[in-house]
Amino acid sequence: MTRRIDAPVRVVLDRSGTKPAAFLWERRCYRVRRVEACWKQMGSWWDGEGERTCFRVAVEAAGIYELAHDHETGQWFLMGVLD
Repeated sequence: MTRRIDAPVRVVLDRSGTKPAAFLWERRCYRVRRVEACWKQMGSWWDGEGERTCFRVAVEAAGIYELAHDHETGQWFLMGVLD
């Protein structure tokens, strides 16, 4: 089950600049151990939502998190935490 968060986060990309290496949420740094999945998500264009690239990541501190990068704004979001 996924606990929805939808909070802006700060993300550090890996050396290739293509996937998250770490993210900062609630003043804590989470280092990404591996990317488990990556997909594209299209929002409702009539609501002004654009394309997002989403990542499901496993972090060193244990846990699975879903991050999303909004292509239009450049903002990153923590979409949820898998319980």
